Amino acid sequence: MLQLPDWPAWASRTFLVLAAITGTVAIGERVSAKNSGKEDEDKPSGERLKEFRAFQRQYLTVYTIIMGADWLQGTNMYTLYQSYDVDISALFITGFTSSAIFGTIVGMYVDIWGRKLGCIVYLVIEVIVNLFEHVNNFPLLLLGRVMGGVSTSLLFSAFETWMVSEHRKRGFPEGWLADTFGTASFINGMSAIVAGICAQLAADRLGEIGPFQAAIALTVLALFFVVFWEENYGSSDEEGKKKEGEKESSTNAGVAFKAIMSDRKIFLTGLVNSLFEGAMYSFVFMWVPTMLGALNGRPLPTGLVFSSFMTCMSLGGLLFSPQLLLGIMSAEQLAVGVFLVGAAALAVPVFSSGLIPVLLSFIVFETCVGLFFPCLGLLRSKVIPDAIQGSVMNIFRVPLNILVVVGTKLTDIYPPVPKAFRRSRLLPWRSQS
Repeated sequence: MLQLPDWPAWASRTFLVLAAITGTVAIGERVSAKNSGKEDEDKPSGERLKEFRAFQRQYLTVYTIIMGADWLQGTNMYTLYQSYDVDISALFITGFTSSAIFGTIVGMYVDIWGRKLGCIVYLVIEVIVNLFEHVNNFPLLLLGRVMGGVSTSLLFSAFETWMVSEHRKRGFPEGWLADTFGTASFINGMSAIVAGICAQLAADRLGEIGPFQAAIALTVLALFFVVFWEENYGSSDEEGKKKEGEKESSTNAGVAFKAIMSDRKIFLTGLVNSLFEGAMYSFVFMWVPTMLGALNGRPLPTGLVFSSFMTCMSLGGLLFSPQLLLGIMSAEQLAVGVFLVGAAALAVPVFSSGLIPVLLSFIVFETCVGLFFPCLGLLRSKVIPDAIQGSVMNIFRVPLNILVVVGTKLTDIYPPVPKAFRRSRLLPWRSQS
């Protein structure tokens, strides 16, 4: 007989309620779009549709696996490091800094050495990093975080550029790229939710290292698919543009800095983007210890709670649509609302340590995060010229990095988890019930 997981009732009910709400909103939005005749406007069609769908499946199969593996690693990282009794903030800061540094140069080398090779290198690094997580050795864990920064940069450059280049090489219409990107975005959201549940099941059976072992298995599986991909490189035209871009990079940076200083809208858009993302990345580090403190020694099902938060992000993305919030207010008004509500939500744990207030505030904040990404993307496209948008946002990564480092290091001054409860999550719930 199938035995249901023995998870805390509050966590199970929270996830089920949020999933039901998000599913209802998604169905309602789909019906509204269908009735308005917009649903099928941009769907691919024609003689080459079958060939395109086969190519799309080839890419999206790997994308689904790698994103699932990536999300699996995030659910129990804090509690794993906590069980090792190491400097958790130093490890998180190292990973974030490594990603920020290597993110600026990895893309260039991927184009030169080959996108398929970049994908394979990513998968190999991920296996090594997750093997390092099995060892309670701080220098090795630190090296793993540095390598993790490199792999993160590869994840968000190699796979997408391979798909785009292969799409064009095969001669598919440019407009069909939107279908692949849209499907990938939906898969990413679903992968995060499912990964949280799977991580919880793995942790229940294998301990805190369980999700990392599952991630290794998925990464190796993805490797078997990627080796059959065709290699592609930056085209000669792309390389010419790249060389041109390298010559003009310092000029673009100067133009971007001048635009920031002279245009109040560009300055404010970049600033609010950095401030909110700084709060978001700090939240990624802080939510687990804050929840542990609120639970006063009771077990925290990190994977299940993570799935609830990812459901909230999906809900926020759904709410940002012409049929819903964007239909009744402008993007600027919506952004102000997101910032105010998000700030109020994060203020709750400052004044209350109860489980229900803290959990509800985190649910509200994650919904705001889901609204933030499309909202700020729209505002950036309206305010910052395309020619300098990348340079402007790179400049604003400086205050973003500072905010994350300061926010993370503050936990060394004021630990959010009482010492008596710091190891409580390591006990199986069945032994505490």
